[in-house]
Formats: sequence, C-alpha cells, structure tokens
Amino acid sequence: MVIERALEKLRQQAGAKVGGTAAYAPAAPGAAYAPPPGPGSAYAPPASQPTRPANKHTRPPLPAGPPRQALPQVECDRGAMIAHRILGPGTPLAADERAAAAYRMIRTRLVHKVRGNSLQSIAITSPEAGEGKSITAINIALSLARDPTNNVVLLDLDMRNPSVCRYLGVRPPHELISYFTGDVAPNDVLFSIGPENLALAGSLASTDLASELLGSGRLEALLAHVSNAIPNPVILLDMPPVLVTDEALLVAPRVDATLLVVAEGKTRRDALVRARTVLADFNLAGVLLNRSTESTGASGYYYHYRQ
Repeated sequence: MVIERALEKLRQQAGAKVGGTAAYAPAAPGAAYAPPPGPGSAYAPPASQPTRPANKHTRPPLPAGPPRQALPQVECDRGAMIAHRILGPGTPLAADERAAAAYRMIRTRLVHKVRGNSLQSIAITSPEAGEGKSITAINIALSLARDPTNNVVLLDLDMRNPSVCRYLGVRPPHELISYFTGDVAPNDVLFSIGPENLALAGSLASTDLASELLGSGRLEALLAHVSNAIPNPVILLDMPPVLVTDEALLVAPRVDATLLVVAEGKTRRDALVRARTVLADFNLAGVLLNRSTESTGASGYYYHYRQ
C-alpha cells in the first residue's frame, strides 16, 4: 500500500506540472519577487542560471585610457635615415616592396604576440654588437606607427652607445640620460618625429654609468609615466647587446618580453646559444633574423621572425 500511495502521489504531481498551476513557494527573506511567466510570455532564465561563456576568440575592447598628449615635434634628417637604412617616408627602404612587406609581416606577428599575451613593454637586444638591433628597433616602431590604432613609444636605453637619435638625425629636446640623472622630468624627454601615435626618447651623449642609472629605480617610474600618459602604448626599449654588458639583464625582469635580433653572416652560432641561455629565465618574444637572403635571393635588411 505504501508503494501504491507513492505512485499515486507522483502521478498527481506530474499532472500538476503539465496541466495545472505550479504551487506557490515563498521567496527567501529579502529576495525580489518574480511572478511566473504567463501563457505566451517570453522565457526568462532564473537568476541562478549561469550565463553563456563568451567566445574565447572574441577580444574584449581595450579601455579608452587617458587622452593622447601633444609632444614636441623634431624633424628627422633624411640623409641620416637613408645612410642608416631607416624605413622613413620618402626613403629608398620605404620604397623597397620586399623590405616593406617583411616589416609588415613582423608588425602583424608582433601585434598578435602583444595583444594575445597582454604585453606592453618589449626590450630589443642582440647577442653582440653590430647585428642591427637599433635599426631594427627604429624600423619596427615606424612600421607599428603606420597603423593609427597603435600607440608606440621607442626608448633608446643603449646609453653606452646611443644610436636612435643619431640614425634619425634628430637632436632631442632633452637627453634621456638627463632624466636618469634626475635633471629633467619623464615628460620632458618624450618627443615626436611626425606621426602623432609615435613617441621617442633618446640621447646623443653616452655614459659609462648605464648600469647604475638603469638600476636606480627611475626606469620603473618612466615606464609608469608612459603607461599613464599614452593610451595603451606598445613600449619598445633598445638595449645594449646581452653578451657585452649587463644592462639587458637588468631590464629584462622589468619588461614584459625581450626580442632577440641576430644577423645572417654576422651572429655566431655559439653566441646565439649563449644569448638564449642568458635570457632563458625571461619571456622571449621571439628571435628576429635580419639581413636574411632567405626567399629573396639578395642581401639586405629583409627580416624573418621566429619563435
């Protein structure tokens, strides 16, 4: 009899769910009352139902950030850019479609790396001197700035042998070294060479105290200032060769990633192995092979980006 009564009770409950009205259940104290949907009304999921997860391939919009500030304008020397193979407007390198295409490829891959991994600051170094890392840093910055959605900042932190301003043929309003010695504010060292979404800072003078200046804590303050003053910046830091001085190792833990530049016909295999070993404890954005004849049949600054 107990089983029969239980079955009968289940039949009554099933009938109530199909054709009847659900019994009223009082809400918990303090909960908002939501009446049951009537016939023909749109279905509204209960508050406790989990929302559908967002498509993992959909990128959330970037925050607007602060408004872009106006920077002092400095004119580049076209002759200096041509002599150092800079990808500036009206230069032969800019008119070379193979070089332009190579830089577009690097730009696209680097942007994917930056956005896909939430990177903001990237140090650019090489195993040894003479492998083209400063020219590469300038040309990557110029290529990135061709996309108006990118805000790019290039800092010349190779303070023993600063090259960025010299290769562009510019005299900065204030030397970047002066900021590290405490003589000027961080905003004083930033300037523009034309594109409003590209800011630079560098020096013409050199110093033998680069390690001490970079380890003083002022680099962190400069990066913080750039992040607050410029919306969603991509910050490129031109560093000394990693096997020559210790500055690249001082900066590596303070940035999001490091890009290693090597030169075909110049970089020794053992130097590349040593450089990668030295940088093994830090995030490596990739290895950039320049002066490559691969797929071109001719020498020149044609680049290949490798993980």
